[in-house]
Amino acid sequence: MQGETPRISVAILAHNEAGDLAALLETLTFAEEVVVADAESTDDTAAVARRAGAVVVPVENDFNLNVNKTKAIDACRGDWIIYLDPDESVTAELAAAVEAAVADGDAPYAAYEFPRLNNYFGKYAKHGGAYPDYQLRLFRRGRARFPCLSVHERLRVDGRVGRLDAPLYHRTYPTVSDYLRKLPLYVAAGADYLERRGQRAGIAADVYYFFIRPAVRFWRRYLFKGGFLDGWAGFLACFLDAAQGVLSYYEFRSRRGRRRR
Repeated sequence: MQGETPRISVAILAHNEAGDLAALLETLTFAEEVVVADAESTDDTAAVARRAGAVVVPVENDFNLNVNKTKAIDACRGDWIIYLDPDESVTAELAAAVEAAVADGDAPYAAYEFPRLNNYFGKYAKHGGAYPDYQLRLFRRGRARFPCLSVHERLRVDGRVGRLDAPLYHRTYPTVSDYLRKLPLYVAAGADYLERRGQRAGIAADVYYFFIRPAVRFWRRYLFKGGFLDGWAGFLACFLDAAQGVLSYYEFRSRRGRRRR
């Protein structure tokens, strides 16, 4: 493949993800090129990537993950690029669907989205809004970019978006400790979002963010969207989703208080 343009490239951002990355790389048999942006890992992430034949691009461990996702994407040479996280796995049916999509020269799409099946505390959740959780990940090179304004962003596409039916597997929070490890990042990102949108603190905002919003989010996901059908894993997923918003608002409020001192 040296000197040739790959048909499909895979872009991955990783920070201390040696174990998950190894599992993901085993599922990428459909890709002619894999690029791993290594964000200052202190474990064997880079070595695992190189052993699998991936191109390793060293990057700073930027708080806004999408900045480094973009660097991984920019390093890809493929006609089509698919972005993946280390804690995801490509199913055989998704790999076949991706290959078929890029091989269809008459398809009018600049990008494709596909469903993601999320694992919460050892169980793949199919209710409570957790599925199909469509992810826009596959796109023609140069036709999609991350805005790089927040942690949770969707690619912006120049052109039409198609849909594949095969699922992507996501080990979201295999254990409670995995959730707690990621929680500070998401809480800080939520507080950043409130600051950027010019949110004001006060009695009305306190009542909304501490009581009304989390209650509505929990009951909407757990009861009306059927989260209870996923058992204890469904309950925890819905409860922690609601609680995360409370913590983000509390962090936002705490920052304002510290600035006034």
